[in-house]
Amino acid sequence: MKITCKQQDLSRGLSAVSHAVSSRSTLPILSNILLATDQGRLKLAATNLEIGINCWVDAQIHEEGTTTVPAKLLTDFVISLPPAPVDISVPEDSNILNVKSLGSNANIKDMDA
Repeated sequence: MKITCKQQDLSRGLSAVSHAVSSRSTLPILSNILLATDQGRLKLAATNLEIGINCWVDAQIHEEGTTTVPAKLLTDFVISLPPAPVDISVPEDSNILNVKSLGSNANIKDMDA
């Protein structure tokens, strides 16, 4: 998966779906946010098994893909970035999400969707 989107749009989308993230759960996947490419947009989704929230963010899709990442970690990092394009990539056969923007770079361990 390889995408580029605006920091403001990504931050707004992550904040919206974070309301459905389970803070305490026996299922680790419920503390993650799903990132999936969807017809030229980035789909963000989260659930706590009672409610689910989906949000679509405009993005340039360079490679299709799907993954899940820890919600709090990704949201906190993206909010701290300056308002500039954000590049998100997950190399083939890798469980590492790479987030880059203006001098900032993070590798976040992800889980298969």
